[in-house]
Amino acid sequence: MNEREKLAQDLKAWRAEEGFTAEAAAMVLGIPKRTFEGIEQGRGFPYPALLRIAMERKTALNRPQSEPPRSD
Repeated sequence: MNEREKLAQDLKAWRAEEGFTAEAAAMVLGIPKRTFEGIEQGRGFPYPALLRIAMERKTALNRPQSEPPRSD
């Protein structure tokens, strides 16, 4: 499996895990919907590392916190 195929597979899995439509996922990542769809279809992306970081950050931000934030 080449890098483009791996990125497409990871992006599809991330979108399914988060429950996003293609349009919502593109909006969350800050890329056009057509670009997002192209990546999912294996056309690649010039900055795959940045896309992976964005997916990780968005997942982390959406996870519930184990403790409420302190208000000291």
